[in-house]
Amino acid sequence: PRERPTATGVERSDEPGFADVLKTAMKEAGQAEQAAEETASAFARGEAGIHETIMAQERASIAVRYAVTVKNKALEAYRELMNTQI
Repeated sequence: PRERPTATGVERSDEPGFADVLKTAMKEAGQAEQAAEETASAFARGEAGIHETIMAQERASIAVRYAVTVKNKALEAYRELMNTQI
């Protein structure tokens, strides 16, 4: 659980923090890319079908796009915070 400061003290939250979400997205993207590479190699050896290979490639593509989107949202939020005048 994460701790979050509040006006009345510290509150514990079971929700994952942004860093956790980003780490998970990057980890899943890496795993999906590795699986896609392994499936492509298996296809080249004649051990995997074309549909399985295409599905693995598409999963990897989606995972990478998700990780990039999460990263971009973080940068956007950071820039917005930095431009906020107090």
